[in-house]
Order: sequence, then structure tokens, then C-alpha cells
Amino acid sequence: MILDGKHQIIAIGDSLTAGWQERVAEDAPFEDPASGRLIASSYPYMLGQKLSRKWGGGLILNLGRSGSTSQDWTPGATWRKKGRRKFPLNGRPLDEILNVTNPFRVCLALLGSNDVLQSILPDRLSRAIGRLVGYEDAAFARTKENLLSSLTRLRDKGILTLLAKIPPLYYRGGLAFLGVDRFLFNRPSAQKRLAAYVAMVNQRIEEIWGLHPQVAKPGPDLFHVLQNAPDLWSEDLLHPNIEGYRRMAEAWLSALQAQGIVIQEEEPAS
Repeated sequence: MILDGKHQIIAIGDSLTAGWQERVAEDAPFEDPASGRLIASSYPYMLGQKLSRKWGGGLILNLGRSGSTSQDWTPGATWRKKGRRKFPLNGRPLDEILNVTNPFRVCLALLGSNDVLQSILPDRLSRAIGRLVGYEDAAFARTKENLLSSLTRLRDKGILTLLAKIPPLYYRGGLAFLGVDRFLFNRPSAQKRLAAYVAMVNQRIEEIWGLHPQVAKPGPDLFHVLQNAPDLWSEDLLHPNIEGYRRMAEAWLSALQAQGIVIQEEEPAS
């Protein structure tokens, strides 16, 4: 596939796509939401720089929404940034992609990490605060259903999607509920569940690769890219640091090359 313009590739996902880092960019993927200026530390920005001298970091449209789950990207679902009524990305993420007149051609999808994080809460508490429930008993079957729903609609729009495996989660709390979530995530039992749940989500993603190749092609295995590499993580142990995002960009580059996707920046010779 030959791409010949900017924003023919989109990146969807959560804060790992938006490029969030502790004390760096509260408004990721934007450095300045008012002007639309993107932060340079996200993997889509770095990947654009690797793919294109002409468009650079602006090549790929970064649609990452911090905190979003697989459910937030299903048809009809709405996502809004907390406390930011006029945030540029507020709205219905998938529907807005599907309603674009000139369709996007390639989608880079990285979803599932927040499904894992929300599953640490007991189901009855999750229901009380409107979170996702039931993963512990269903081996993240709902995550797979959500992904297939979104991927099918993207396929029907003519968009080629690469779906990545999620990275490991080493988070020990401190970001949510004024830091009270440390009591949830800092326990050895919670860390074991995080590891087990990440493995379950990545198994569901492998099933999509193998059983539903018509809706998604294999993206990078970000679990192995970022596993056992403390120098690639921010202090919160939830988001990569700049070098970690750079490794993600390199892994995405290899996945795009494996699919034969080429960026054409010059007019073909007549």
C-alpha cells in the first residue's frame, strides 16, 4: 500500500498512544490544544519522523484519548476528558473516524491497558462507579468483543488496521483518587493479577490476529518491547518515558514495513 499524504494514517488508543508522561503533557496528545500543536514525545509523532521527511511528526493523526478503554472505542460510545468541557477530542471517537468524508487508510490500534487497570477493582465496586466489570470470570472476553466490534467497522470503511499487543503493567498506584489507589495496586496480589490480566488481553489479541485476519493485521508485540526494561518507563511505572516511546515507534515501523506500507512523498515520474 502506497500512502501519499499526511493523516492517511491514524493512531487510536489510550494514554500510551496520546503520549502522556508524568509532568510532561497533561493535555496529550497536544502540547497546546488551542493551536493543535502535538507533543513530540508520543510514539505516533516519533513514528512520523521516521517515515517522512516531508511531513515528519505531523504525518500521523494522533487520536489517543488518555484513560480510554476498549469500550470507549465501540460504535456510539462517547469519551470526554475529565474537567475539560471543550477539549478538542471530546466526542464519539469511532463514529467520528467513520464519518470522515475522505476516509483514512491505515489505523494503528493499541487498546486494552485500561481494561486491565479497571479490572483490579472488585466487580461490585466497578458497577457502583460505572466501570467495566466481569473480566475476571470471562477471561477478558468482553475486551475481545469490543475490539472486534470496532475493528469490523473500520474494515467496512476500507481502513487497514494493525492491532498491537499491550505492554506490561507495572503500575503501583498514585495517579488516581488522590493517590489512594496505591492501596489497590501496590500489593503483591494486585501485581500478580496485573500480570495475569495483561497476559489474558494479549491472548485475546492473538486470537483476533489468528481467527479474524480480515479485520486486523498483527501490530507490534509491545509486551516484549517494554518488558523487564526499567530504563524505558516513567516514574509512575504506567507510561513509557521518551526512550520507551521511541522503542514503540521503532516497533510500529517494523510492523508497517511488514505490511508493505510505503510513504510516497514525491510526485511519480511521468
